[in-house]
Amino acid sequence: MSDIVVVGFGNLLMGDDGAGIRVVERLNDLGLPSGVKALDGGVASFEVLAGLRQAQAIIIVDAMAAGGAPGAVYRMTPADLGAPAPDRAFSLHEFTLLEALHLAAKVAPLPPVVIYGIEPASVELGLELTPPVAQAVERVANLIMDELRSELNA
Repeated sequence: MSDIVVVGFGNLLMGDDGAGIRVVERLNDLGLPSGVKALDGGVASFEVLAGLRQAQAIIIVDAMAAGGAPGAVYRMTPADLGAPAPDRAFSLHEFTLLEALHLAAKVAPLPPVVIYGIEPASVELGLELTPPVAQAVERVANLIMDELRSELNA
């Protein structure tokens, strides 16, 4: 695989936690450039990342509680997230995105990774996004499309 892969993580049953997957759905609706794939990663971050080592680059989209206003958008790299707590015992079913990235990179090198985070307003049982997060989904989809066009035309 030599494509750029956009992967959205989250749980569609938990309101704004599904923001990453909603961005992937929107990107697929917009029509991705040739050489780009968008995948629904669900909540299986480690398993998905481990399978993307052959990609040219990875763009991750996920809900990210970083203390901003609901719908705030963050763009960062794994280095911006720092290192996971060294004393935390890992469960194969309970990885944070940061832990999944670090563990996947220890198994074998990952291609360049960019992360888009969307600040959630509500992570409670429900299928709908809150209005600020729904607006952020559209904004992030457009930002990613701009980034893809720029990367592919470079």
